[in-house]
Amino acid sequence: MKRTTGILVLAALLGTLWSCGGDSSSGSDTGGDQTAPPSPSPLRVDKIRDGEVWLSWAEVVDEESEEVGYKVYRAEDGETAVVVDSTFRTIFQDQGLHYEAEYTYYVTAVDAAGNESGPSNSVSGQPFNNLAPLAPTGLRAFAHNLALLAQGAIDVSLDWNANVETDLVGYRVYRSTEEGFAIGEDPLLAEVEVPRFVDEEVEVGTLYFYKVTAVDKGGKESPISNEVRDVALPPAELVEPVKGALTSPEPTFSWRPVLGASTYQVIVTTSPTSGEISAVPLTSDTSAVFVGRTVSGRETASLESGQLYYWKLISSTRENGQENSVSRVESFKIR
Repeated sequence: MKRTTGILVLAALLGTLWSCGGDSSSGSDTGGDQTAPPSPSPLRVDKIRDGEVWLSWAEVVDEESEEVGYKVYRAEDGETAVVVDSTFRTIFQDQGLHYEAEYTYYVTAVDAAGNESGPSNSVSGQPFNNLAPLAPTGLRAFAHNLALLAQGAIDVSLDWNANVETDLVGYRVYRSTEEGFAIGEDPLLAEVEVPRFVDEEVEVGTLYFYKVTAVDKGGKESPISNEVRDVALPPAELVEPVKGALTSPEPTFSWRPVLGASTYQVIVTTSPTSGEISAVPLTSDTSAVFVGRTVSGRETASLESGQLYYWKLISSTRENGQENSVSRVESFKIR
């Protein structure tokens, strides 16, 4: 049962508070309070729908006890009622229920001595599935073409804000190559239980559009989310310097434009796989100049004469330069 942990914690708190009263089932401590508090009536149903029942009741005032807690009893389809919550609050939200089951509730009050009142009035109802979930929000798409890297992948990563409906079972992800597509016209891409998905069935250079819906356990589907897009870019073709060519201490890097790219970033390293010493500022052009490497604090220095260096180019579909594709690595040497 979903509430087992919460019930145990609250029961432990109530037990600690009321331990001074002896046996809570009998109130047999003849030296203390043996009078049960009043029943917590009237018990009311504040909301009942979509697998939820919300209850509230009047606060019980016990002249002989400073603290009064409550036990919530629930019976499903006429079965014996059992305690489903222990609380000091005067509200209870029962969630994750079966849509078609009939639930009956009553509440008792328990004082600090462990005396338990008689039951409140009973309330009943069926939490039918009346509403579909809300549309997911915050959908984002990030394409990657890292095939030239070790264990690199070609994919589109999606994520979005989690829905808060308590009867939610998951999400449906839809994909198309047409902007503004209607779900149903294109096949369902995936069904997931968490608010994220990685689409690995993508082709480099193909622009994909995505939408997401939420689904509850009754099969009701939400309106569609916002539509997002991205494309896994091909790696840029590096023009110069390449193949260990000699350059000045402030080399100019150039490459051929990548269709769909918004920004580029040159990365200079001391080895083919590591030792980054400069991240040339983002540019939308097809060339960039190395202006110096940081050696300490804000001081910069030129590349060292006779030293072999390496460079690669990151292409991005975003203005912030988030990595999409990575070129091959080329080398150059400083005169």
